[in-house]
Amino acid sequence: MICVCICGGGWEWGIYSSLGQSTPNLAAFAKAKAAAYNVFKMMELKPVINANIGTQEVPTSIQGNIEFSHVEFSYPSRPDVLIFKDFSLTIPAGKTVAIVGGSGSGKSTVVSLIERFYDPNAGVLIIFVVL
Repeated sequence: MICVCICGGGWEWGIYSSLGQSTPNLAAFAKAKAAAYNVFKMMELKPVINANIGTQEVPTSIQGNIEFSHVEFSYPSRPDVLIFKDFSLTIPAGKTVAIVGGSGSGKSTVVSLIERFYDPNAGVLIIFVVL
């Protein structure tokens, strides 16, 4: 931004004043540029899970068991931190199940895997669907 000021010290003062006022913001501009670069790199990534495979019917409800069998999982952003190792769980059809645990114990991760936001690194997640 260039400001032309005709009062006080003349038009030169306005230019130097605007440049001087913008100097503290240069660090913020650099951080924003770096953040935008990371966002655009992420937008270019191809997802591992392809939701548009075939013309499969999408079930409106699940009427079968949900089974985790020897699942290993880590989030793509932190592949070195293992969330589940040899995790097994069977949720019987028609039953209400409460997953209880402390903060960071994997409760939300179980739901995220069922909803296919992520796929397990190893093991099997089976959702028996009756259409």
